[in-house]
Amino acid sequence: MMKRETFELLKRIVVFYDQFEVNQEKVNLWHEVLKEYTFDEIQGNLLAFVKVSSFPPKVSDLISKSTNSKTIPNAEETMKRTSRLKPASEIVVQRELAKMRAILGIDRGTKDARA
Repeated sequence: MMKRETFELLKRIVVFYDQFEVNQEKVNLWHEVLKEYTFDEIQGNLLAFVKVSSFPPKVSDLISKSTNSKTIPNAEETMKRTSRLKPASEIVVQRELAKMRAILGIDRGTKDARA
């Protein structure tokens, strides 16, 4: 994002939030954080943000919706996040199941105990 685009973004925030003020220092500092993002990406996040908040956004509110812990990922985002994970080995699965049984007090017992 170019500095001019950062200024345009801040002007848009002023339109949505009267209490938000823009000055050169704010433009400079916001630009330092936002320069690696595209204007369209951040503007889209701003439009989504103004629909749910009556308070002006902080930089972190606009950087990425997917990293915002206040939102629950939809099915597509969940698939993206989990597709990179490797499944646990059978040994690890059995060990963790044994721990859960111990915590819950489940005794699988032996064949003799069931009869």
